[in-house]
Amino acid sequence: MTSRRYTIVLASLLTLGTGCAITPPPSIQPGMPRRAITPRSYRTKLAVFNLLDPTGSGGRLTEKAAEALAVALFERDRFEVMQRAEVAGVDPANTKEIKEDYGQRLDALVVGSITHFNTADKTMRLNVNVMNPQFTTMAAKTFEVRYTGTINVDVERDGIDRIAEWLERAFPKLSDGTVMARSGENVSLNLGSEDGVQVGMGLLISSHGDIVRDPATGDFLGSDIYVGEAYVVAVDAKKSEARLEPRKLGGAVPEVIVGDKVEFK
Repeated sequence: MTSRRYTIVLASLLTLGTGCAITPPPSIQPGMPRRAITPRSYRTKLAVFNLLDPTGSGGRLTEKAAEALAVALFERDRFEVMQRAEVAGVDPANTKEIKEDYGQRLDALVVGSITHFNTADKTMRLNVNVMNPQFTTMAAKTFEVRYTGTINVDVERDGIDRIAEWLERAFPKLSDGTVMARSGENVSLNLGSEDGVQVGMGLLISSHGDIVRDPATGDFLGSDIYVGEAYVVAVDAKKSEARLEPRKLGGAVPEVIVGDKVEFK
Protein backbone atom coordinates (compact mmCIF):
# COMPACT_ATOMS: atom_id res chain seq x y z
CA MET A 1 0.00 0.00 0.00
CA THR A 2 2.86 2.35 0.88
CA SER A 3 4.58 1.61 -2.41
CA ARG A 4 1.41 2.41 -4.35
CA ARG A 5 0.99 5.76 -2.57
CA TYR A 6 4.57 6.78 -3.49
CA THR A 7 3.93 5.77 -7.11
CA ILE A 8 0.85 8.00 -7.25
CA VAL A 9 2.73 10.97 -5.76
CA LEU A 10 5.60 10.53 -8.21
CA ALA A 11 3.21 10.29 -11.15
CA SER A 12 1.48 13.48 -10.03
CA LEU A 13 4.81 15.36 -9.85
CA LEU A 14 5.79 14.18 -13.31
CA THR A 15 2.44 15.29 -14.70
CA LEU A 16 2.85 18.71 -13.07
CA GLY A 17 6.34 19.03 -14.55
CA THR A 18 5.11 18.39 -18.10
CA GLY A 19 2.02 20.53 -17.81
CA CYS A 20 3.44 23.84 -16.61
CA ALA A 21 6.71 25.73 -16.19
CA ILE A 22 8.12 25.83 -12.68
CA THR A 23 10.18 28.92 -11.83
CA PRO A 24 13.20 28.01 -9.69
CA PRO A 25 13.54 29.99 -6.47
CA PRO A 26 16.28 32.61 -6.11
CA SER A 27 19.61 31.39 -4.81
CA ILE A 28 19.05 33.26 -1.52
CA GLN A 29 15.54 32.78 -0.16
CA PRO A 30 13.81 36.02 0.96
CA GLY A 31 13.62 36.09 4.72
CA MET A 32 16.83 34.15 5.29
CA PRO A 33 19.61 35.95 7.17
CA ARG A 34 21.64 38.00 4.72
CA ARG A 35 25.39 38.48 4.97
CA ALA A 36 26.23 42.16 5.26
CA ILE A 37 29.29 43.76 3.68
CA THR A 38 31.32 46.80 4.63
CA PRO A 39 31.46 49.04 1.54
CA ARG A 40 34.77 50.41 0.32
CA SER A 41 33.20 53.80 1.02
CA TYR A 42 29.76 55.33 1.35
CA ARG A 43 30.66 58.14 -1.03
CA THR A 44 32.55 58.09 -4.31
CA LYS A 45 36.13 57.39 -3.27
CA LEU A 46 38.63 58.77 -5.75
CA ALA A 47 42.25 59.76 -6.19
CA VAL A 48 43.63 62.69 -8.19
CA PHE A 49 46.90 61.79 -9.91
CA ASN A 50 49.49 64.26 -11.22
CA LEU A 51 48.84 65.70 -14.65
CA LEU A 52 50.51 64.31 -17.72
CA ASP A 53 52.51 66.98 -19.54
CA PRO A 54 53.18 66.20 -23.21
CA THR A 55 53.96 69.92 -23.73
CA GLY A 56 57.02 69.69 -21.46
CA SER A 57 56.29 73.20 -20.15
CA GLY A 58 54.09 72.54 -17.12
CA GLY A 59 56.79 71.92 -14.53
CA ARG A 60 55.45 72.15 -10.98
CA LEU A 61 51.97 72.90 -12.30
CA THR A 62 51.44 69.19 -12.96
CA GLU A 63 51.46 68.67 -9.19
CA LYS A 64 49.99 72.03 -8.15
CA ALA A 65 46.87 71.60 -10.29
CA ALA A 66 46.30 68.06 -9.02
CA GLU A 67 46.69 69.15 -5.40
CA ALA A 68 44.26 72.06 -5.87
CA LEU A 69 41.69 69.77 -7.52
CA ALA A 70 41.99 67.22 -4.70
CA VAL A 71 41.29 69.98 -2.16
CA ALA A 72 38.31 71.30 -4.16
CA LEU A 73 36.79 67.81 -4.36
CA PHE A 74 37.47 67.12 -0.68
CA GLU A 75 35.47 70.21 0.25
CA ARG A 76 32.39 68.69 -1.40
CA ASP A 77 30.40 66.11 0.57
CA ARG A 78 29.92 64.08 -2.59
CA PHE A 79 33.44 62.60 -2.57
CA GLU A 80 35.93 60.84 -0.36
CA VAL A 81 39.39 61.81 -1.62
CA MET A 82 42.52 59.71 -1.11
CA GLN A 83 45.41 61.62 0.46
CA ARG A 84 47.61 63.22 -2.18
CA ALA A 85 50.70 61.98 -0.34
CA GLU A 86 49.70 58.42 -1.28
CA VAL A 87 49.52 59.06 -5.03
CA ALA A 88 51.71 62.11 -5.69
CA GLY A 89 54.71 59.98 -6.67
CA VAL A 90 52.79 57.69 -9.04
CA ASP A 91 53.43 58.03 -12.76
CA PRO A 92 49.94 58.73 -14.20
CA ALA A 93 51.00 57.13 -17.48
CA ASN A 94 51.62 53.79 -15.75
CA THR A 95 48.08 52.43 -15.92
CA LYS A 96 49.20 48.92 -14.95
CA GLU A 97 50.63 50.13 -11.64
CA ILE A 98 47.60 52.27 -10.89
CA LYS A 99 45.19 49.43 -11.61
CA GLU A 100 47.12 46.93 -9.49
CA ASP A 101 47.78 49.22 -6.52
CA TYR A 102 44.59 51.30 -6.38
CA GLY A 103 41.92 49.43 -8.31
CA GLN A 104 40.75 47.56 -5.22
CA ARG A 105 40.53 50.70 -3.10
CA LEU A 106 38.91 53.34 -5.32
CA ASP A 107 35.65 54.04 -7.13
CA ALA A 108 37.17 56.51 -9.59
CA LEU A 109 40.56 57.70 -10.86
CA VAL A 110 41.10 61.30 -11.96
CA VAL A 111 43.88 61.68 -14.51
CA GLY A 112 44.43 64.86 -16.52
CA SER A 113 46.88 66.21 -19.05
CA ILE A 114 48.08 69.64 -20.13
CA THR A 115 47.21 69.81 -23.81
CA HIS A 116 48.19 73.45 -24.37
CA PHE A 117 50.39 75.89 -22.48
CA ASN A 118 50.42 79.66 -23.07
CA THR A 119 53.03 81.68 -21.17
CA ALA A 120 51.86 84.95 -22.70
CA ASP A 121 48.45 85.03 -20.98
CA LYS A 122 49.36 82.43 -18.33
CA THR A 123 46.73 79.88 -19.20
CA MET A 124 46.85 76.16 -19.69
CA ARG A 125 44.34 73.80 -21.23
CA LEU A 126 43.57 70.77 -19.09
CA ASN A 127 42.00 67.62 -20.43
CA VAL A 128 40.39 65.90 -17.40
CA ASN A 129 39.59 62.19 -17.64
CA VAL A 130 37.64 60.31 -14.95
CA MET A 131 37.79 56.50 -15.04
CA ASN A 132 36.58 53.65 -12.87
CA PRO A 133 39.10 51.06 -11.57
CA GLN A 134 38.51 48.95 -14.70
CA PHE A 135 39.77 51.96 -16.71
CA THR A 136 36.41 52.63 -18.31
CA THR A 137 36.15 56.36 -19.08
CA MET A 138 33.17 57.77 -17.21
CA ALA A 139 33.57 61.44 -18.08
CA ALA A 140 36.05 63.65 -19.95
CA LYS A 141 36.18 67.37 -20.62
CA THR A 142 38.67 70.10 -21.46
CA PHE A 143 39.04 73.22 -19.29
CA GLU A 144 41.10 76.38 -19.57
CA VAL A 145 42.73 77.27 -16.27
CA ARG A 146 44.80 80.34 -15.43
CA TYR A 147 47.94 80.21 -13.33
CA THR A 148 50.05 82.78 -11.50
CA GLY A 149 53.76 83.34 -10.96
CA THR A 150 56.82 82.45 -13.00
CA ILE A 151 59.14 80.60 -10.61
CA ASN A 152 56.71 79.93 -7.75
CA VAL A 153 53.79 79.05 -10.00
CA ASP A 154 50.31 78.19 -8.76
CA VAL A 155 46.87 77.68 -10.31
CA GLU A 156 43.94 80.02 -9.86
CA ARG A 157 41.19 78.45 -7.77
CA ASP A 158 38.29 79.57 -10.01
CA GLY A 159 39.30 77.26 -12.83
CA ILE A 160 39.83 74.33 -10.46
CA ASP A 161 36.43 74.91 -8.85
CA ARG A 162 34.80 74.69 -12.29
CA ILE A 163 36.35 71.26 -12.77
CA ALA A 164 35.17 70.08 -9.33
CA GLU A 165 31.64 71.36 -9.99
CA TRP A 166 31.51 69.61 -13.37
CA LEU A 167 32.71 66.36 -11.84
CA GLU A 168 30.06 66.51 -9.12
CA ARG A 169 27.28 67.11 -11.67
CA ALA A 170 28.56 64.33 -13.95
CA PHE A 171 27.58 61.61 -11.48
CA PRO A 172 24.14 62.15 -9.93
CA LYS A 173 23.61 60.45 -6.57
CA LEU A 174 20.58 58.28 -7.36
CA SER A 175 18.89 56.36 -4.56
CA ASP A 176 15.58 54.92 -5.82
CA GLY A 177 16.80 51.97 -7.90
CA THR A 178 15.87 48.29 -7.64
CA VAL A 179 17.48 45.02 -8.73
CA MET A 180 15.12 43.66 -11.41
CA ALA A 181 17.02 40.48 -12.34
CA ARG A 182 20.23 38.63 -11.62
CA SER A 183 22.36 36.27 -13.69
CA GLY A 184 25.59 35.14 -12.06
CA GLU A 185 27.68 38.22 -11.26
CA ASN A 186 25.44 40.54 -13.33
CA VAL A 187 22.34 42.37 -12.14
CA SER A 188 19.74 44.38 -14.07
CA LEU A 189 18.62 47.71 -12.62
CA ASN A 190 15.50 49.78 -13.28
CA LEU A 191 17.49 53.00 -13.80
CA GLY A 192 19.07 54.06 -17.08
CA SER A 193 20.57 56.97 -18.99
CA GLU A 194 17.35 58.97 -18.68
CA ASP A 195 17.97 58.95 -14.91
CA GLY A 196 21.64 59.94 -15.25
CA VAL A 197 23.27 56.50 -15.05
CA GLN A 198 26.60 56.17 -16.90
CA VAL A 199 28.90 53.23 -17.59
CA GLY A 200 31.47 52.85 -14.83
CA MET A 201 29.43 54.37 -11.99
CA GLY A 202 29.69 52.60 -8.62
CA LEU A 203 26.66 51.57 -6.59
CA LEU A 204 25.66 49.93 -3.32
CA ILE A 205 22.95 47.29 -2.97
CA SER A 206 21.00 46.99 0.28
CA SER A 207 18.34 44.75 1.81
CA HIS A 208 16.31 44.54 4.99
CA GLY A 209 18.20 43.23 8.00
CA ASP A 210 17.71 43.30 11.74
CA ILE A 211 15.96 46.33 13.21
CA VAL A 212 18.47 48.74 14.73
CA ARG A 213 17.47 51.03 17.60
CA ASP A 214 19.34 53.67 19.55
CA PRO A 215 20.27 51.94 22.83
CA ALA A 216 19.90 55.21 24.76
CA THR A 217 16.53 56.42 23.42
CA GLY A 218 15.03 53.33 21.81
CA ASP A 219 14.45 55.30 18.60
CA PHE A 220 14.26 53.32 15.36
CA LEU A 221 17.44 53.91 13.33
CA GLY A 222 16.87 51.59 10.39
CA SER A 223 16.89 48.00 9.25
CA ASP A 224 18.75 48.04 5.94
CA ILE A 225 22.11 46.33 5.47
CA TYR A 226 24.48 46.50 2.52
CA VAL A 227 24.70 43.14 0.76
CA GLY A 228 26.60 44.01 -2.40
CA GLU A 229 28.66 46.52 -4.32
CA ALA A 230 28.79 46.80 -8.11
CA TYR A 231 29.67 49.00 -11.08
CA VAL A 232 27.67 49.73 -14.24
CA VAL A 233 28.80 47.97 -17.43
CA ALA A 234 25.97 48.79 -19.88
CA VAL A 235 23.23 51.43 -20.03
CA ASP A 236 19.97 51.77 -21.95
CA ALA A 237 17.48 54.59 -21.72
CA LYS A 238 15.41 53.08 -18.91
CA LYS A 239 17.60 50.29 -17.50
CA SER A 240 21.20 49.34 -16.91
CA GLU A 241 23.39 46.32 -16.22
CA ALA A 242 25.91 46.17 -13.38
CA ARG A 243 28.57 43.67 -12.34
CA LEU A 244 28.86 42.59 -8.73
CA GLU A 245 32.22 42.86 -6.99
CA PRO A 246 32.85 39.56 -5.17
CA ARG A 247 36.11 40.75 -3.60
CA LYS A 248 34.10 42.54 -0.90
CA LEU A 249 33.39 39.12 0.64
CA GLY A 250 36.80 37.58 0.28
CA GLY A 251 35.92 36.15 -3.12
CA ALA A 252 32.43 34.93 -2.14
CA VAL A 253 29.45 35.78 -4.33
CA PRO A 254 27.44 38.68 -2.82
CA GLU A 255 24.01 37.68 -1.50
CA VAL A 256 21.99 39.88 -3.85
CA ILE A 257 18.46 38.97 -4.98
CA VAL A 258 15.67 40.49 -7.05
CA GLY A 259 13.97 43.35 -5.20
CA ASP A 260 17.05 44.61 -3.37
CA LYS A 261 17.46 48.38 -3.28
CA VAL A 262 20.13 50.25 -5.22
CA GLU A 263 21.82 53.57 -4.47
CA PHE A 264 24.60 55.18 -6.46
CA LYS A 265 27.59 56.62 -4.66
